[in-house]
Amino acid sequence: MLRLLEVKNLALIDNLSFYPGRGLNVISGETGAGKSMLLGAIQLLLGERASPDVIRGGEDSACIEAVFSDCSELMPEDCGPCCDDEGELLLSREIRRSGPNICRITGRVQPLALLSAIGRRLVDLHGQNQQQSLLSSQTQRVLLDAYGGSAVAEPLEQVAEYYRERTRLQRLLDDLGGDEAEIARRADFLRYQLEEIESAALTNAEEEELEKAFRRLTHAGQLLERTARAYKQLFEGDRGAEAIIDRLGQVEKELAAALALDETLGGAAGQISQVQSELAETARRLLDYQETLNIDEDQLREVTERLEQYKKMKKKYGPSVQDVNALADKLRSELALLSAREGKREQAAVLLGQVGRRLADAAVALSHARRRTAADLAAKITLALFGLALQGAEFSVQLDEEGPIAAHGRDRVQFMFSANPGEPTQTLSRVASGGEIARLMLAVKSVLAEQDNVPTLIFDEVDAGIGGVTVKAVAERLQLLARHRQVICVTHQPIIAAAADHHFVIFKQSEGGRTVTRLSMLDREEREAELVRMLGGQEGDRAALEHARSILPKT
Repeated sequence: MLRLLEVKNLALIDNLSFYPGRGLNVISGETGAGKSMLLGAIQLLLGERASPDVIRGGEDSACIEAVFSDCSELMPEDCGPCCDDEGELLLSREIRRSGPNICRITGRVQPLALLSAIGRRLVDLHGQNQQQSLLSSQTQRVLLDAYGGSAVAEPLEQVAEYYRERTRLQRLLDDLGGDEAEIARRADFLRYQLEEIESAALTNAEEEELEKAFRRLTHAGQLLERTARAYKQLFEGDRGAEAIIDRLGQVEKELAAALALDETLGGAAGQISQVQSELAETARRLLDYQETLNIDEDQLREVTERLEQYKKMKKKYGPSVQDVNALADKLRSELALLSAREGKREQAAVLLGQVGRRLADAAVALSHARRRTAADLAAKITLALFGLALQGAEFSVQLDEEGPIAAHGRDRVQFMFSANPGEPTQTLSRVASGGEIARLMLAVKSVLAEQDNVPTLIFDEVDAGIGGVTVKAVAERLQLLARHRQVICVTHQPIIAAAADHHFVIFKQSEGGRTVTRLSMLDREEREAELVRMLGGQEGDRAALEHARSILPKT
């Protein structure tokens, strides 16, 4: 609730402090004393556009501050730790002649939009040409649902649950891929690449053998010629030169003769003998190798084509055989994921259809529950209006479908009102009369007192154009509402003022040659005097005083 309102340098207000209490708070005073300025200060705190013209003459800035208590649960999630450790919240707004306004929430500078959003959770101001939270279709829907209790809460929760599940499944489908045709094209492309790589069957070992075979086949003539010369030099001799094997034979004879003279040459003689044996083996290998060599154009073409395939695949998917085969593994994995994704998509699509149908059925059930609740709510508010001098008024709750189903269903809720018999009902935002809308709000708020969680309600001109027993009915309604909420009411009616738990008077006085506005909380004797004034009596008017005492509750 509002615990303190301080206003500095706003119009005729130089420094004013307002300490409303729990229950019903009434502000009275002469016309022009400054009641509208006090309400204007609250409006500025709630985010109304501010002009430097509202700043008191001779001052550079005006400041409005308000302290609220017991409001932690009402704070929006994006506000952060707005309240202090004791659950109190300080809102302030400084309006400067030059430079931007400065808004603070518990000491921290914040944007005006957040100050306004928080303020409207804490204060609802009803009066002529004021925009109330109750004018919002969303607020009307929330109040209707709250009034309906479990009859509405259960289908509403079911709608919200199905809506959350539908949103989850839709998000899953989006994550699993958007365009099915594009996914199919991607899978076909991956399969084409994988089949091409698998059919090529590249290996490092084969590539190495192919390269050797290619070199042998392309140089078969040279190889035959060179190996033949090598064999000839070993066993036949070349160009008149003695064959190497023969020369080694001569060396062996010489060493054999020397060995007879010196047995230490046995090792050298043995080595010569071993070399002769190895050269003979080499010669046989050369002959065998020559037999394997042939100039086979068909084989060369096959080897060349296979090597070209290796070159093409490495250029396309490489740069190495290892890279090509690694890509094949990746393609298999991606194809498996696409296949699994398609299965999940089909499953999610089926579930999405089922949940969508359940959501639609739940939304219909919710609409039926709301319509039953709306009829009951309209009847009670209409009954409340009869006691507030609006006997010919008509109130109804209109429900219309508004597009796709959301978490709150599909219904657009509109409170409709007509103050005069025979006139069509209109949305609350189009009701023009300040007195009528204030009394309508009083009726609505009194019926919805336990459901509406705005802690502080302010009524201006709720008594406009009424008198007699109607004023008493308005006072009783305000008292009833004040049992559940803090109520602040600006009034000219003594019966309403007498019903207050706390009575304040606002007045003007001259100080230092300047006019200032003051606010004072009245004790019982002062209340009696103020009621005498409101009753039209003069100071010393015994009849007016007795009347004032008669309408005040007994202490």
